[in-house]
Amino acid sequence: MGGQITRNTFYDSLGGTFPATSQRCQHKPKRCLPIQQCSVGLSSFPLLFHPSAKGSQIVMDMSQRTVKRQASFCNGITFSNRPIALYEQVRLKITKKQSCWSGALRLGFTCKDPSRINPDSLPKYACPDLVSQSGFWAKALPEDLSNEGNVVSFWVDKKGRVFYRMNNSSPMLFFSGVRASEPLWALIDVYGLTRGVQLLADNKWRRYLVRLLFSVPRQSPRLSGFSGFASASHDGSQHTAVTSLRHLLTR
Repeated sequence: MGGQITRNTFYDSLGGTFPATSQRCQHKPKRCLPIQQCSVGLSSFPLLFHPSAKGSQIVMDMSQRTVKRQASFCNGITFSNRPIALYEQVRLKITKKQSCWSGALRLGFTCKDPSRINPDSLPKYACPDLVSQSGFWAKALPEDLSNEGNVVSFWVDKKGRVFYRMNNSSPMLFFSGVRASEPLWALIDVYGLTRGVQLLADNKWRRYLVRLLFSVPRQSPRLSGFSGFASASHDGSQHTAVTSLRHLLTR
């Protein structure tokens, strides 16, 4: 289980400013990057599950936001469709719990591009099998936090430390040692008690979708570049584009 982090570690992990009144801080007060230290090139695209790099028991919906393990308690490894920016929070809602198993969701990161991973080569378990390979880092979420409806957020800071937050609780230090200097994809193993999860849209992306929704009548080529808008192609089917946008906004 991750340890409760100090106030200074919390500010540092989010890229915030160190509190000037803290007597424990061993660093001189300094101006740091804002809380969302996310690269525009990354966070301007929706965060989805990777469509092909997944365990043999994983089924995914058309939006690539919801996955479920069909059977057994393993073979549920999944990845994000794009790299995660430093401090970008990956938000997951636990949609299905199966109490007949033990163990729960495994969360982490990899510097291996999922597009280059052969799904048949994925092991049954992220821990300890996958994390024993170079470039993979993950840890099990505590079982008592793995209830249906819970929302877990996790992120990595510039020092390679991974933090998580359950619902609106305080951030917890999860583990460290991630190579933060390399591109990192989210690693999510739908394991044991956890049978289904849903990726929640970032508020910034939802605001972008709203603006895009109102601009649909002027047919835009921006739509063709996003998963979920495949049917909004050159045939000018704007109605389908609007339906897809509204579907994403309700996720």
